[in-house]
Amino acid sequence: MLKSFSKYKKALVIGIGGGADIVGTIPTKFFLESNGINCQLAGLPWERYSIDPFPGPRPFDHIINKVKINDSLCFAKKNTKTKDGLSFSESKLSGILKQRVVLINIFNSPNNIADDLYNYSIENKIDLIVGVDVGGDILAQGHEKGLASPLADSLMLTVLNKLNKKIETKIGVLGYGSDGELEQNELNESLGILGKNKGMIGSFGLNNDSYLLMKKIIKIVETDASRVPVLSFEGISGLYKIRRGRVEINIHPMSQITFYINTDILYRKISKSARLIRNATDIWDANRILLANKYRTELDFEIKKHLTSLDDKE
Repeated sequence: MLKSFSKYKKALVIGIGGGADIVGTIPTKFFLESNGINCQLAGLPWERYSIDPFPGPRPFDHIINKVKINDSLCFAKKNTKTKDGLSFSESKLSGILKQRVVLINIFNSPNNIADDLYNYSIENKIDLIVGVDVGGDILAQGHEKGLASPLADSLMLTVLNKLNKKIETKIGVLGYGSDGELEQNELNESLGILGKNKGMIGSFGLNNDSYLLMKKIIKIVETDASRVPVLSFEGISGLYKIRRGRVEINIHPMSQITFYINTDILYRKISKSARLIRNATDIWDANRILLANKYRTELDFEIKKHLTSLDDKE
């Protein structure tokens, strides 16, 4: 057991990037539960555009069969879906695990989400929140040419950094380049900066139990980045195509490891994008700020993709 985790009793583990990052919470869930820490899982109602041709995350008023907790949180069950029939990765995972999963409304401001998460944590005696990013783009410093989806990660890192003043939070990074955005040398550079600033907490790999559950999940939940750790555990290595053949990544033994990182040091020393949007009023304001600072965002990509598809139909 990593000493940094030894004092906690109950954790909320959040897939913070959307796009089935919830699948990447499984190794952390097993790691914590094997050491006596009760875990609840959470994610964002934001599937990749290839799965859900609606631009951006789904607002709560699009979602049925949910149980509202507060303005920023609701419970998803196996039958939780959108009014037009989309079943979320979190809903499918709820059905497999036979437990409710928390959905986070990232349309709200980071301040409001942090307040609502804190109140929920106090009410449910949660003393640790771990945000898990699959692929590692949360480690971006901002100059990386391949960085294409910083919005959700930056919003949630900002939220967790604000929360860190009231309840302890940590960041987990699984996949090490499995989303095809940051190059290995760029990931290495950021982890090196974190190490020099005492931002590294430790690491933990898949075991047979977490592998078997993830293997079961990815038969039902469509995912690229969270599939890579499973393939790595199976001994597959080398070049591998994701995003329906459009992007090529490198699978290696480190693909199955989750690195645990100090939230505050990641926020202060690495993530310029998170610092830029710390006072954003909502997701639209955060997106505007990132675009004005020459970041590409997943929300902007999906809006443009959606408008193009509408033009093609006319």
